[in-house]
This record gives sequence, C-alpha cells and structure tokens, in this order.
Amino acid sequence: MAMRMTIGRKIGMGFGLFIFFALLVVVLTNRTLERSRSINEEINQVYSPSVDALVRLRNLSVSSHMLIKHWALLESRADAPEKTELVEITTQELPRLLDRLDTLMAYWDHDEVALMNRVTAELDALFELHDQIKTMLPSLESYRDPFVHMVRNDLAEEGGPLDQQTNKVLSELDHLLGLQETRRRELGGGMIRSFDSLKFFVLYMGIALVVIGLVVAFVIVRDIVAPVQRLRHVLLSLGRGVFPRTKVRTTNDEIGDMSKALTSLVEGLRRTTDFSHSVAAGDFEAEYQPLSEEDVLGHALLKMRDELGQRERVLEMKVVERTEEVVRQKEEVERQSRKVVELYKNVTDSIRYAKRLQESILPPERRIKELLPETFVYYRPKDIVSGDFYWFERIDDKVVFAAVDCTGHGVPGAFMSLIGHNGLNQAAKERNRSRPSEVLADLNRIAYEALHKDREQYLVRDGMDMALCSYDPARGVLEYAGANCPLYIVRDGQVLPFSPDKNAIGSLELTGHTFTDHRIRLQSGDMVYIFSDGYADQFGGPKGKKFLYRRFRELLVEISPQPADRQRNLLNDAFNAWRGAHEQVDDILVIGMRA
Repeated sequence: MAMRMTIGRKIGMGFGLFIFFALLVVVLTNRTLERSRSINEEINQVYSPSVDALVRLRNLSVSSHMLIKHWALLESRADAPEKTELVEITTQELPRLLDRLDTLMAYWDHDEVALMNRVTAELDALFELHDQIKTMLPSLESYRDPFVHMVRNDLAEEGGPLDQQTNKVLSELDHLLGLQETRRRELGGGMIRSFDSLKFFVLYMGIALVVIGLVVAFVIVRDIVAPVQRLRHVLLSLGRGVFPRTKVRTTNDEIGDMSKALTSLVEGLRRTTDFSHSVAAGDFEAEYQPLSEEDVLGHALLKMRDELGQRERVLEMKVVERTEEVVRQKEEVERQSRKVVELYKNVTDSIRYAKRLQESILPPERRIKELLPETFVYYRPKDIVSGDFYWFERIDDKVVFAAVDCTGHGVPGAFMSLIGHNGLNQAAKERNRSRPSEVLADLNRIAYEALHKDREQYLVRDGMDMALCSYDPARGVLEYAGANCPLYIVRDGQVLPFSPDKNAIGSLELTGHTFTDHRIRLQSGDMVYIFSDGYADQFGGPKGKKFLYRRFRELLVEISPQPADRQRNLLNDAFNAWRGAHEQVDDILVIGMRA
C-alpha cells in the first residue's frame, strides 16, 4: 500500500528542503566570510603595512641620499638643519622602520624574506659610506683639507660609489615592492572571487527557497503561516549579516524546534561578534565560550586573542627599552652641552681679559684733550677685542697721532695691534722722531722683522694700514704720511683729500721704498680726519649696500661745523641708522681734530 502524503509529511518535506537550503546558505556564507576575513587580515595586517613600510623605507633612503650629498659637497656647520635631519633619520626613523619590517617579515614568503635580507645588507653598505663621509667632515674646518676634499668628491660625485650603492638599494626595494604589490593584488582577487561565488550560490538558493515557500504555502494551514514568515525574515536578515532585533517566538512543534535552533545560532553569532569587538578594542582578557568542540571559528578567535595579547606585551617591552635608551642619550647630550658652555665661557673670559690689556695701551680721553683740546675719537670694535687702535704722543713741540688698521679683527687683529703699538713707541717716542715718513719707514722695518723673522720661504702677508700725522700747534702746520689710509681736511664745506702710499706697514721689503710726506698749513676752523676703512665698508641702507667713501665725505662735511664731542655722537647715530639689522663687518676708527 502506497504511503499517503499527508499535510504533515508535505510540510515536513517542504521544511526539510527549506532547512537544507538555508543551512547550505549559512555554511557557504560562513565559509566565505571566514575565508574573506582571513584574506582581509592578511592584506591589512601583513601586506598593506609591509608595502607602506617599504615605501617609507624607500623615501627615507632617497632623503638620506640627498642629505649626505649635501653634507659632502656643501660646506656647512655641524649643527646645520640638513645634517641634523640626516642624523635623526639614520639614528631614529630608520631603526624604528627596520624593526617594524622585521616583525612583518614573519608572515612573508621565503623569497621576500631573502630579498629583504639583501636590501638590509645593501643598506648597511650604504650607511658605511655615510659614516665615512661624516667621519671625514665632522666640522666646517674639515672641508678645507685637500685630501678630504678629493676623497669626498670621489665618493659623492655623480655616478660615484654613493650614487651606485643608493641605486642598488632602490633597485632591490623596487623589486621587493613589486612582489608585495603582486601578492596583495592576488589576495584581493581571491577575496573578490569568493564573494562572487557566494553571490552565485545565494542567488540560486534564494530562488530555490522562494519556490519551496510557494509550494509549502499551498499545503500549510493558516495557523503556521505567520511563524514560517517570521523564520524566513530572520534567515534572510542573517544572510545579509543583520541580527534580528526581536526574539523569535517558539512553539511546541517542528517550527518551534527550528526557532530554538535559530535562536541558538543568533546568540552564538552575537557572542562571537561581541568577543571580536572586545579583542579589537584591546581587551585581551575577554571571555568567550565556543559553541562546541568543533567550533573552528570560536577556537580560532581564542587563538587570535592570545596571540594579539602576547604581541602587545612584546611591543610594550620594546617601547620601554626604546624610552630608556632615549633618556640615556638625552643625558649624554646634556652633559656634552654643559661642557661646551663651560668652554665657551672660559674662552670668552680670556678674550675679555685681553680686551682690558688692549685698552690699557690706548691713550685715555683726558690725555688726548691735554694734547689736542678740539679732538674726538670714534672707536667701535667689531668684536670684544679690536684690530684698530689709535695713538697720541708729544714729541718735542709737536703732537704726533695716528689711526691704525691692523690686518683682520677680533683676536688676530688685537695681536697685530700690540705689534703696531710697540713699534710706534720705538720708532717715534724712544727714538724721538716726529717726521711721519721716517716714523713709517722705521715702523715698517720693526713690523717686518717681527712678522717675517726666520720665515724666508713662507712670508706672512699680514700688516697694518695707517694714517700718521705730526701737528705743530704753534705754527699751524700738519705733516702727514699714510699707508693705505688717506687724510681728509674739511675747509669751507669742501673736502681736501690727501692720498696715502698704496702699501701696508710690515708687508714691504726693507729696501727700495720710502713713504711720502704731505706738509699742509692749516687754516683756523679746518677739520682734520684720519680713519680706518670700517665705516665706509659697512653694509646697510634700504638695499643692503656699502656706505662707501662718497657718503662718508658728505657726512663729514655735514657734521664738521659741530663741536668735536657732538661730531662723535653724530657719526655713531648715522652708523646705526645705516647699519640697521645688518651685522657690523669690521672695526671702526675715526679721529677728528679742529685746527
């Protein structure tokens, strides 16, 4: 007797087919999501960070190449911004980046790891060249060594060892980046194919479910239509990855059993989702109970939690170690900085003491006023000590005075000024000479012997420029001789210039040259000026140009009617107005005397 197909059996068959296809959709969806999640994690946690890190490594290699060539080819101080930036890249950014790549290499293929090892080896070779250049050129003075100049040019020239080694590193990096990009595209393509497959199965399974639902709808009674529709809605929502907002109502029948099973599934997925969110937020102590011993996803999530927790602890230990190292380096830098400050203070104190010694050789203002009442001295050193100095003495019934500009300024110029002062005392005061040309000739011999003694092969080219005057107040006669320093007389609003000899004191041969005397009868009210070149050579004004002698002569004509002390103040005001924000370029000395 054939088995009668009852409504219950038809419903059972219909729901059996329905559940079969629904479970098939769930399994396929779960497998696809799991595989897609794995691919996505591999892309996001391995290859995307790896590509970003390799691109960053390439950029740092290019930047360091540009900076080391700047270090080698352009003279700069040790604290130049380019050198500081290169040191920061090589000592901080590159080690951190290589540590990051070392962590990511654990997930790479063998070929990629081998290629990265070659990149690391090439980088080591490249930075050995960097260290060689840094060792050769530690300071601004090291650029002047001819041997260093030749070696650094060979290393840093276009197409030289530095360029070749950098090109090797970039070539290897580009190859590795190509492999990483290819692998990432392959993984992305696999994930897209997986989703296309899921789309295919969901489409046809959905059609099958609709057909089965229509068949079952003809044979089921009204009392079970609503529960079936609710179950269908929940299943379709899960197929889209959306959890139901309301709990499925269960009954004491087959539909009720299905409702219970679906509720368990939803709760399990909800707990899995909550656990994933907790782990993503850094809660590695979050509890999770797999659905069963066969719950592969649940056990995989637990394993992922443990591995991420261990990795975070390792990273925290590395951060602590790096922090301690930075603190030690900071303390060492501060210690060295204190040494530099102390050394700078000692040197500055020594120079300030030298200034006191130098000022002791200059005649005081009271003495100058005794010799020449209507006289001023505008004296402005560039540094603490000066290469310019002035000299006043009475020789018989004449007053002999000079404005002297020694080679250089600062400490070197101060040493030369001592030689010049002692030489003037010997040539004029001790030998009782007042004729300017004789004093200059004798001073040239004294300076030549002091600068060139026992140096027949390598002569020193240092010397002094000087304007020397001998004034007889009783007769109103002024005698002048100069070495590169002219004499200006302002009379009736006009400048009368007297040219010097174009040779410096101490740089002439002792034979075959004499200095020229100029004998001038002064008129009442004449202003006599002798000076160094510092005032006229000062940069300033709206276009940052030199003051020049033309403006200097115009300024002297303008201030000449004023009293001597007032002229000194006017010279200072005009100098400050012209200089503005520019640095003073040389020592300044101007002596003015009214007849």
